[in-house]
Amino acid sequence: MIKLSNYLVFLNYLGLKIMPKMPTFPTCFDEVKQISIADLKRLGYLKPGEIINNGGIKWTYRGENSGSIGIDVDVIERYARLHYNVNGKSIDYRVELETLRSNLGKGVVWYFICPATGKRCRKLYGIGDYFYSRFAYPDAMYDKQTSSKKWRDFQIVYEVLDMRRDFLERPYAKPFYNGKPTKRFQRILDREGKFDTEKVRVILNRI
Repeated sequence: MIKLSNYLVFLNYLGLKIMPKMPTFPTCFDEVKQISIADLKRLGYLKPGEIINNGGIKWTYRGENSGSIGIDVDVIERYARLHYNVNGKSIDYRVELETLRSNLGKGVVWYFICPATGKRCRKLYGIGDYFYSRFAYPDAMYDKQTSSKKWRDFQIVYEVLDMRRDFLERPYAKPFYNGKPTKRFQRILDREGKFDTEKVRVILNRI
């Protein structure tokens, strides 16, 4: 296979000044720093009457520290104060908190109020200097949204085939009992049944 760099050198040698178009990639929510209500609950910051000073979250990437943020929470006044440094600047601001009664009738559900949009959310994303809800970043996407339709189709087919292989390779695996598929193997067969042979062939031929 000819490398793109070698191909461009050859074109330039012929006097064809062709500049490659650099691809643009959307910001991916899955790859940026995040603060969630689940984080605050896990750290014990949302207990009734709780006032947390000098709390915080640390992020890691591949086992290495990749950043940290200071978080002070006042459950009585209902806000979370975020303070951190980014690009040499000191950032310090409040994010309001709100509760709604749970649909299950037990307790309340906590939400952030996004400083940029005013909408309730359960997660804030650090894109740029501040942490806002996903609604503040219309051009950002989740990882699954950035993959092509072809690749998503392949992943679905592969996952089902992988499930079958893992099941059958287990010691004492029983795909059938009294001539009928076991419940676990039947679930795999049901998922396989969603793909006809022609569709699988077409997907594999496109890769």
